[in-house]
Amino acid sequence: MTDVDPDFYVTPAESNYRLLWAATLAQLVRDGRCYWQNGYCPSVDQEQAFDDLVRCGPMTRHVCRWLDVEPGEVSKLFVRWCESN
Repeated sequence: MTDVDPDFYVTPAESNYRLLWAATLAQLVRDGRCYWQNGYCPSVDQEQAFDDLVRCGPMTRHVCRWLDVEPGEVSKLFVRWCESN
């Protein structure tokens, strides 16, 4: 019988999950900003990210829940950024 590497059983630390969700939120915002700045030729993903951020949609709420961040504030800040650019 082959031994299994003990690292296989280790559950990722909560901080690893937070880093993943933070990166997810950062990508959502990047996609939304790209749509706003290049609206003439957006990708579907960028358009969906923009719409979700502006409406405080399900993607924004889901990601923010995992980060313990207020999704309404993220949406407000995103809209404020759009209005200033």
